[in-house]
Amino acid sequence: MVTLVIPPKESMQHIMGFLNKEQAEAANIKSKQTMTSVQSAITSTREKLKLYKHTPDNGLVIFCGQILMEDNKTEKKQTYDIIPFRPVQSFVYKCQNRFDSSVLNYLLEDDEKFGFIIVDGSGALFATL
Repeated sequence: MVTLVIPPKESMQHIMGFLNKEQAEAANIKSKQTMTSVQSAITSTREKLKLYKHTPDNGLVIFCGQILMEDNKTEKKQTYDIIPFRPVQSFVYKCQNRFDSSVLNYLLEDDEKFGFIIVDGSGALFATL
């Protein structure tokens, strides 16, 4: 699974070059299944980046990889692109057996209040935290 965090003002061409290099290096992975999964995730990440002409003002976070479905047998490729509401501070690239969601922790800091609404079939809850 690939976790990619792109700071604002980072060149998309530079990121694409970096991913091309990572894809070439993935060919050296000994396990054929792991190599195929890594190359597939990097390819999908590159395809998602092609949708952006330039890096968004606050940067971009991409998670891409094969997700094991509920039957514990089939896998499905998932790609999530997130434009954070605060600027990303640094470049991060991780390829491991899980998404590194800790890269989003900074979004939870320094706010005085959060508001949320929970609605279900029996009612609604309005709260601040």
